[in-house]
Order: sequence, then C-alpha cells, then structure tokens
Amino acid sequence: MINWFKKILFNKYLNWRLKRWKEPGNAIDFQRSFTNLKHLLIILPEYWDLEAIQGSFIKPLYEIFGGDVKISTFEKKNFRKEDSTWIGLPKKQYLELFQSEQLDMIIDLSEPQDKFSTYMCAMLKAPLKISLESGPFDRIYNLSIRAKSAESPERRIEIALKYFKDLTKASNIH
Repeated sequence: MINWFKKILFNKYLNWRLKRWKEPGNAIDFQRSFTNLKHLLIILPEYWDLEAIQGSFIKPLYEIFGGDVKISTFEKKNFRKEDSTWIGLPKKQYLELFQSEQLDMIIDLSEPQDKFSTYMCAMLKAPLKISLESGPFDRIYNLSIRAKSAESPERRIEIALKYFKDLTKASNIH
C-alpha cells in the first residue's frame, strides 16, 4: 500500500513540477557550444545498457567532439535508494555531485520522454539539453532531434550523431 501511494505522489509531483518549469530563455549558438564542449552527460533509460551503446554512440561522440571531452553517464536502473528521497527523487547532495562536474551538455536518450529523466535534465544546470524524443516536456530541452515515430532507437542515435557531426563540421568551416 505504501509503495502504491509513493508511486502516485511521485508521478503527481513530477507532472506538477515539470509542467511549471520555465523554458530555457537564452538563444544557443549550437556550433560554438559544440566546439567548446568539455563535459557531457548521457542519461540512459532503464531498458538500455551502457555496453550496448558504447560502440554505437559513445565512441562516435569522442570522434565528433574530440578525445578531450569528458563523457559521463547516468543509468536510471542503477539509481540507488540511498541517493533518493523517501518519494524516489534524487537528493540534493546527489544532484550537487553532477553540478560540481560543470556539465556543458545533457543528452537524454529516453523514448518516450521519461518524467524522471526529464526531471534530472531540468534540475541539472547545463547550457545544452538534448532529447531524442518529443513529448509533453519539450520545453525542458533546447534541442529535440526528431525522427519518424517508427524509427528504432539505433536509427535515432544515428540521426543524432549526424546532426552533431554536421553542426561540428559547420563550426570548423569559419
């Protein structure tokens, strides 16, 4: 009974909080941001394994942004109970660990948009927040890379990598 109640509170709170979240107000120069990228965070949905995307996504990101970029990951399935509040949200101290890393970009690979992952994106301060799926919380993200709804997750990653590569190449022309 308590878990059921906590789950309801969790969902209602996230809906309320994310619906009231202010949109990013500043215009972003994506080309410059991609060129100056130093640290990015990838948020993995529960059903994805880090090893599964190591070669298909993380390695190409190093090729696009350079070997000096630091890539961190957040795996929702490994989020520990001791790092969460009684309702299941990340504790302030947990979020501060990410904040201390001075993130330049967050890429949320959740599809469809996941409230918990979107909440993490909203709470973490990074100038660039990218989603691979549109949904009710698009205003949290600066950039949503759209693909046809029938596209596989692997194909969505290919499309995202192409965008990143094109934006990075364009910034190197000038």
